[in-house]
Amino acid sequence: MANGGGEGKTEKPTPRRIRKAREEGNVPKSTDLNSALVLIGGMGILTLLFSKLFNDLLSGSFYAVLNFFSPERLTAQDMLLLWGNYLKYTFLIVTGILISTWVVAVLSNVIQFGFIFTLKPLKPDLSKLNPINGIKNLLFSLNALFELAKSIIKIALIVGVAYYYLDSNKEKIAILFKLPLLQGLELLGWLVFKLAAYLALVGLILALIDVAYRRWKYIEDLKMSKWELKEEYKQTEGNPEVKRELRKRMRQVMARRMMQEVPKATVVITNPTHYAVALKYNPQEDPAPIVVAKGVDNLAQKIIELAKQHGVEIVREPELARALYYAVDVGEPIPPKFYKAVARIISYVLRKKRKRL
Repeated sequence: MANGGGEGKTEKPTPRRIRKAREEGNVPKSTDLNSALVLIGGMGILTLLFSKLFNDLLSGSFYAVLNFFSPERLTAQDMLLLWGNYLKYTFLIVTGILISTWVVAVLSNVIQFGFIFTLKPLKPDLSKLNPINGIKNLLFSLNALFELAKSIIKIALIVGVAYYYLDSNKEKIAILFKLPLLQGLELLGWLVFKLAAYLALVGLILALIDVAYRRWKYIEDLKMSKWELKEEYKQTEGNPEVKRELRKRMRQVMARRMMQEVPKATVVITNPTHYAVALKYNPQEDPAPIVVAKGVDNLAQKIIELAKQHGVEIVREPELARALYYAVDVGEPIPPKFYKAVARIISYVLRKKRKRL
């Protein structure tokens, strides 16, 4: 238990642990969502931007083929013009699809885990080459079971949707070969596009389920044991035992400094046993009396004893002693609300000193 190895990971990951995982490239990512959005984005681009290009391309290609086999052959110049247009349209379509695919893929990753750049995932990890761990993960891991179930469901849904769609449109499919070539190609393209749209919708639904699972699994994998939480707290906030020792030493240093100032005090106000506040006042230097020492219980008794040893006047004012102790820090002047009460005490102390002289 010294290293926390026997504890279960039952605690939610801290922001620091999640941040470190992100820095190492460990983020919840669904490739299914990327694929679904890329497919939907590509179909949208084709529908919105390239429908005219497709029509022109098909018309041009059909015209070229038709005239190639006709008695009136096309001239070489006509052929060059037609094939030039064909290559131009092909380039525009392919370039548009590639650019839109890249943009959608980047946006898909940003949607899932934001912007992140790290080269750590590219570093070789020899532990991944262990065949025993690979077989164990393949056969017994929750990820493997989830992927298997997802693949079975995906295949079943794709086959089911495709069968239902083709069965619903069998009349349209049957007349494809009876239509003129361009009309047949247009109808075929529309049928294929609608089928792809239905399959993309199914893929998107599965992808959203995959995203939810990935995020849940990500948090589960990053969960921490109580020992790990304690160790992280020590690293970020400091060891509690060390901090307690530092506070103890600081109190001791402060107490020694206060004891050095007590003999210079003008008066010590007490309650009389639990609280003691030592004030110093020099009319030529200080705008108001300054608290040079204060304490409760044992420290208060030490202040009182030291004051007696050095002839510092001790005045019993229980309420004022408590109020000054909680309201004023050592080294600070008293607030104006205490002026009247403290002035009365200091006047009394000064009169008493003059009588002695």
